[in-house]
Amino acid sequence: MSYKQSTAIMIITMRTTAVNDKISYKMKNLLIGLLISMIITSCCVYHPQTVDIPLIKHKHDLRIDAGISIIPTANATISYGLTNKIAIQGFGTIENEDGYYLQIAPGLYKNFKNQTIGELYAGFGFGYGDAHRDATFGDMFGNYQIYFVQFNFGRHDSKFLKMDYGVGLKTGFFHSNLTDQNYYRWYSENGPFASYDEKSILVEPLAFARFGGEKIKFSIKVGICRIFKITNTDKYIPTQILNVGLGLNYSLKGKTD
Repeated sequence: MSYKQSTAIMIITMRTTAVNDKISYKMKNLLIGLLISMIITSCCVYHPQTVDIPLIKHKHDLRIDAGISIIPTANATISYGLTNKIAIQGFGTIENEDGYYLQIAPGLYKNFKNQTIGELYAGFGFGYGDAHRDATFGDMFGNYQIYFVQFNFGRHDSKFLKMDYGVGLKTGFFHSNLTDQNYYRWYSENGPFASYDEKSILVEPLAFARFGGEKIKFSIKVGICRIFKITNTDKYIPTQILNVGLGLNYSLKGKTD
């Protein structure tokens, strides 16, 4: 190899390394910025719930999932196969302030015997949210209820890391009763403050992956949500669009009948 060729190779290598370092630096800054912005804007009435997608296989199949999300919240899900067709699921989450959300949902599931499972749940959820707005030094807070259906579809125990993965779609009627304490604009220091009886449609897709051992797996969930208002459409409900959750998932495969 001539001196010119070796010099050219060195220059190309140095430029490639510089470009890769620049891309890596930008990606790192983008990720850090996303996490910081989500934590800063995490004050909301409602956000995507990182509910476990259990993929129940058979009767007595029990799955327990517990973790945290970047909103930030702490949450837990318990799912159980009552029969070879019927399952039930409970979920709860608490936030760093006074916020909370609980839901219960019975459902049907189908094991297609090719490591794929479909689930359909119908349930009820209720919670409390509190959003603060620095621009007006105001708050929006109150209770809400959700009447929903959720369809899940996924694959379990794949060859790569014994991974489970899939998607879910939750949608339904979102009813809220919120107090506007100078949130949309400044009204007064001591009130009285307006209260809104809101009716909306919730659309909340979720994707997940689990990997690890036979009984305990690490789980990651990514959810987004949109609330489409039916009443008071000129005023929005403070909502966090994106949420990412991390946790541990325990599976107890009970004996089938």
